[in-house]
Amino acid sequence: MQLNPNKFIKNLIKNNKKITEYIEDKAPRIVGIEAVNFFKNSFDNGGFTDSTLIKWKPVKRTDNTSKWYGFQYRARSALPTGHLRRQGCKKPYKQRKENPITNFSPAATKRTALNGYTGDLKESIHYQKTGNGKIEVRSNLEYADIHNSGGMISIFGKKNVKLPKRQFIGESKKLNQKITKIIENDIIKIIKSM
Repeated sequence: MQLNPNKFIKNLIKNNKKITEYIEDKAPRIVGIEAVNFFKNSFDNGGFTDSTLIKWKPVKRTDNTSKWYGFQYRARSALPTGHLRRQGCKKPYKQRKENPITNFSPAATKRTALNGYTGDLKESIHYQKTGNGKIEVRSNLEYADIHNSGGMISIFGKKNVKLPKRQFIGESKKLNQKITKIIENDIIKIIKSM
């Protein structure tokens, strides 16, 4: 059996280039896509998964004993008959009850924490390359960090309350294991193609 060291060295260099290209170009994209999908699943699971699922604290609008039950920001009750926006309206105005609940929404009682009616927070999760084969997963919404970390907020500019931590982005052992397995399998395929 004859061995050709030059051919072996050329193959080694060729595969080393493939591995370097994979680590610098393809791996960050794979990691970014897997991470974004993993973090978006937090919204479907109602909690964050590190090594196990850590459920989020339920929101008060789903608790029928809370004064916030069914609260929907910007919901409205009917406007009085003489109001400019009711001119030409065919339905008669129903007189308001004393202390009416004008922001109640049956749909709000069913939506879980961080699953607003727009889905903006979930859809805002994205990744970007930061150079040197690294990526950063983040949300560009200004209120994302306070939900992810918890902290003090002001409700309607009047009352300060502590918002519980409902993490949806962060270090996760399960995600790291999944990504490691994918990258190891891809590098083994490159080496086997020698």
